[in-house]
Parts: sequence; C-alpha cells; structure tokens
Amino acid sequence: MKLSKQLKSGKSLIVLTIVLLTLTTANSYAQTTTWKNWQFGLKAGANVFKLTGRSFDNKTHIGFNGGAYGEYKISNQWGIQPELEYNLVQSKTGDQFGQIYPGGISSDIQLNYVTVPVFLTFKPVPELSIMAGPQYGFLVAQTSGLFGSNTNYNYPKNAFSKSDFSIAFGAQLNLGKVKIGMRYVAGILNINGINDSDTWKVQGLQAYLGYRIF
Repeated sequence: MKLSKQLKSGKSLIVLTIVLLTLTTANSYAQTTTWKNWQFGLKAGANVFKLTGRSFDNKTHIGFNGGAYGEYKISNQWGIQPELEYNLVQSKTGDQFGQIYPGGISSDIQLNYVTVPVFLTFKPVPELSIMAGPQYGFLVAQTSGLFGSNTNYNYPKNAFSKSDFSIAFGAQLNLGKVKIGMRYVAGILNINGINDSDTWKVQGLQAYLGYRIF
C-alpha cells in the first residue's frame, strides 16, 4: 500500500512538473515571439502645415516633427505603427482676424504639440507600407498675446484649445533600417479656444526620415 501511494505520488509529481515546464516554455515562447514582432526607432522631418479659417493667411508654413516609433507585425502584410512625437505648427494671422475678433493684432503663430498617432499599416510588398489612422495632439505651448494689451474684450490669453484630433494617411518606404515617409494630416476638431465665430483646423503634409534602432 505504501509503495502504491509512493508511486502515485511520484507520478503526480512528474505530471505536475511536466505541466509546469510546458506552461513556462509556452509562456516564454509567446513572450519571445511577441517581442520579435516589434521594431523600435527614431524619426524626424518637416511639416508643411496651415491653419484653416478666415482668421489666418491660409498659407502653408514650414515646421518640424521628431520623435519615436514602434512597429508591430501582425502578419507579413498587416501591422500597427504607434508613434510619439513633437510637432511644430506655424502660421500667421490674416487680414480678417481683427475684424472677426476686434482688438486682434497681426502676429506670427507657433503651436507646439505632443502627438500620438496610431497607424494601421498594409504592405503590398515588404519595401512599401500604406498607412492610415487617428492622431491625438496635446498642445504644450502656443503663441499668446494675439490681442496685445487690449482689455476692452473678454478674450482668453490663450486662443487655441489644448486638444486636437486628426486623421492621417500616407505611405512609407522600408529600406532596411531606414524609413522614408510622407503623410497627409487632416484636423477634425475645431481648435478655436475663443468662441465659434471662426473654425480653426490644422492640415497639411508631413515628411520624415526614420531609423530602426532595434
């Protein structure tokens, strides 16, 4: 009886050990496979954006973008590419700004955003990615004093709202560790932080050069 119990205990221990080893190996393999599907790198480039609305000159202005990206491979053709980047948007008030908002003055404008785009990518061939997805932007700094020292109107100090939301789409060349891309960004939200007298949105082209680190 004792021998039989010992054999049963031994079998149970062996089975439990095999199960634990199998689960540990599977978990380790899954984690390794998941991380093998990821790539990370840095990117930088130029923005050719404009602020739409009667308040601005409606001309494109050169800005800057830079940050980091990750790329997750779902399959040989499909993937997800999230990014974290800084974006500089530049513009200038137009002739109608002072008419729409009495007391407004002519001024150059700089908007500094931290943006988080998340792209769904499709690769018809390994060297080309077609991308589309949403982009959230948080305004960390902006040109203030668009009304000078005029205190006759109850305007806020900061004329632009903090949050922006856009849709972006474009294409990217994958040349080994190097990535060259261009995308179009179309603002959806009205970023006018004063009132609804004029609708302000960001739109334009963004070009960049990326380099895969690991």
